[in-house]
Amino acid sequence: MSDDRPWYEGTSDFLRWAPRVFLFMAVATYLTHWNHSIEFASTFLLVAFIHSRWLPWRFEIQDDGLRLVFPFGRHLFLSRNDATVRVDVVGAMVYDGRRSRRRFGYPLMDGVLYRPGRETLLRAAFVDRGYTVT
Repeated sequence: MSDDRPWYEGTSDFLRWAPRVFLFMAVATYLTHWNHSIEFASTFLLVAFIHSRWLPWRFEIQDDGLRLVFPFGRHLFLSRNDATVRVDVVGAMVYDGRRSRRRFGYPLMDGVLYRPGRETLLRAAFVDRGYTVT
């Protein structure tokens, strides 16, 4: 039986507010009515959309799985058995084993800047909970 409290929680305020800035830039660019403003506004919208669908601003390592929270309220839960994690010096990538293509994953960032010792804590958090870590 698992409790609902996260064993490890990583957040990034930058990843939380950046899509809103891109949306603001899209509206401001569109309202200026200068040459190519529609193209630039569309690009900002595309960047905000991709950012909000692929870059979680918060992740929680729990006993039964990994909970990802994205900007604009999207939530995703990956069970421990379906998730494969690759831990790097600056963060981690989690891959969803339910999908046939494993080339694309979700980056897990605990802040934007590098902080010494975070790799060890993050790796220990995943290994102690029984995740597949590469």
